[in-house]
Amino acid sequence: MHRIILMGPPASGKGTQSLRIQKLLGVSALSTGNLLRREVESGSEIGVEVEVYLNSGAYVPDPLIMKMVANWIAEHDESGWLLDGFPRTLVQAQALESDPSFQAPTLAIALDVPEALLEHRIAGRRECSQCGATVSVSAGSDEKCPECGGELVSRADDDLENFRRRYANYREFTQPLFDYYAAQGKLLAVDGSRSPNEVFAIIEQHLQR
Repeated sequence: MHRIILMGPPASGKGTQSLRIQKLLGVSALSTGNLLRREVESGSEIGVEVEVYLNSGAYVPDPLIMKMVANWIAEHDESGWLLDGFPRTLVQAQALESDPSFQAPTLAIALDVPEALLEHRIAGRRECSQCGATVSVSAGSDEKCPECGGELVSRADDDLENFRRRYANYREFTQPLFDYYAAQGKLLAVDGSRSPNEVFAIIEQHLQR
C-alpha cells in the first residue's frame, strides 16, 4: 500500500505531480493548501482563523492543520493516500510516525527548484475554480483548465512578497524534512526544474520498481 507525502516549495509543481500520481496509483490525495483555502472560502470558524495565516504567508499552526489532516486520513486510509503539502514541519512529520491518528508514510517525494525559477512560475500560476488543478499560463493563452475545462483564477496568496515569506518559511521548517526522511531511506529527491513530464517519469519509474 502506498502512503506518499509530496514536498516542495511554492510553485514547485506539487499540484501537477499529485494529479498524475493519483491517476497512476488510484489513491486518494489531499492538498492541504486546497483544503485550507476551501475553509477560508466557506467562511467557517476554522476558515476565519486560517485566513490570517494564509494572507501573511505564515504557516498554519501544527495543532490546527494536524486535526484537519487526521480527520481526512481516517476516511481514506484503506487503499493508501497521497499528502500534498503535509507534513511541513518536523513536529508534523513525527506525528505521522507516532500519533495513532496517523500512519507512517512509505515514501517522501521532494521536489527541488531554484528560488528564481519559482518566482517566474508564480507569475503565471493559476488554479482551476472547479477541480483545483494548478496550471501554468502564458500571456494571451486561453485560461481554461486542461483537466476539466473550468475557469482558471489567480490565487490570492500568489503575490511576490507573500511568496518570499512562504519560501523563507519553507526553507526554515520544511526543507529539514529532506534529511529526516533520507535517514529513514524513504526520500526520493527530484529536480523539479525539469519539465512536468520529465519529473513524473522519474517518479513513475521509482513507484513501479
